[in-house]
Amino acid sequence: MPVVTVDWWSGFGTQERRELARRITASVVTVTGCRPDSVTVIIRDVERDHWARGGTLSSDRAAPPARTPRPPLP
Repeated sequence: MPVVTVDWWSGFGTQERRELARRITASVVTVTGCRPDSVTVIIRDVERDHWARGGTLSSDRAAPPARTPRPPLP
């Protein structure tokens, strides 16, 4: 029973989480040969002021570049 945990900055919507879960599940199934219903994906939103790199909070860094939607996989 594979469990994949993703920590990412908050601000992504339900559609992005749905697509991420779908793509991660498909990749795990391809690599392991397990059934899709045995794959668990946990997605945790983290506020930028709860995330630091190099001793600096991400909220103190420049704003991230705007995201462009990616087309869904077939």
